[in-house]
Amino acid sequence: MSGPGPTKLRNLAVAGRELALAWGDGHESYIPFERLRRACPCALCQKKEEGPAARKGSGPSPTIRALVPVGAYAVQVVWSDGHDTGIYSFETLRRLCPCPECTGS
Repeated sequence: MSGPGPTKLRNLAVAGRELALAWGDGHESYIPFERLRRACPCALCQKKEEGPAARKGSGPSPTIRALVPVGAYAVQVVWSDGHDTGIYSFETLRRLCPCPECTGS
């Protein structure tokens, strides 16, 4: 698969410690919370010295408390540790899919 592919989202839900997404093209993605949190697009997390990578090893990774739709293009993730400024576009979420089809491996 080249590029992130179609980004029309049909459904998303929390499944264990993964974000489960069903896409309009029939593909399903299961993104582990840790991968999702490390890719947080907010300004604070993008600063290397303050982002999730800097906090690695500071305890168990947070869980998702809520998913808030943002228009028809994104979702805001509210984490159990109170962090809630990351807005993940559907394109970003598709790019984060770790399956062999999406990663080319």
